[in-house]
Amino acid sequence: MCHVLVIEDDWLIADHIISLIEQAGATSYDQADCEADAVVAAGAHIPDMIVSDVRLREGTGPLAVQRIIATHGDIPVMFITGTPEACVPCDPTAAVLDKPILESAVIETFRKLAPR
Repeated sequence: MCHVLVIEDDWLIADHIISLIEQAGATSYDQADCEADAVVAAGAHIPDMIVSDVRLREGTGPLAVQRIIATHGDIPVMFITGTPEACVPCDPTAAVLDKPILESAVIETFRKLAPR
């Protein structure tokens, strides 16, 4: 079982990412569109993996991830962003993929990072 937290403020992109991670093996997911909601969602159901955008409607993905990991421990992270240079602070072990989304790269990276 692999529960994923998807942090993305564009609902169409979030739906696309969710479809891809389900193909890659995710069994459940929560979705958040801002930093605060992501932290709350992670507290309600600790994710096995996080997939996040960098820029959100409120706050940032990297700061949400940093807060979640500080509370819940190490969690694999994949950032999918149109602004990889803005991925600060990004954990150096996080995967950073560019938008537009390359479906095969998302699936491959997810399978590489997701806990088995």
